[in-house]
Amino acid sequence: MTYVCPVCGYDKMHEAPYYSNGDASFDLCLCCGFQFGVDDDVEIENGKFLTRTESHVLYRDNWIKDGAKVFSSDAFDTNLDRGESLGRELLEKQLHTIHIQLEKRMES
Repeated sequence: MTYVCPVCGYDKMHEAPYYSNGDASFDLCLCCGFQFGVDDDVEIENGKFLTRTESHVLYRDNWIKDGAKVFSSDAFDTNLDRGESLGRELLEKQLHTIHIQLEKRMES
């Protein structure tokens, strides 16, 4: 069984990002590098934190602005190495999995 990353839509995660009780798995997404239970713990001011969804959006937006670079060369069976950009077609496909539409102005 595989799971989908709620940040980038990568659909080959080996562990669920969050368990049914709400606890984070502390797993890393091999595509975007988001670590569940770490990167979703964003304090915005004294004791006030972003929600998980807000953290996902913030991380996703920054990851895309940085070129949607692959976190691990183990993420894909193709020749995508760590640090290479996904490319617009693959990025759009992944984001579609989590019901996110890539902005038209984004360059691939």
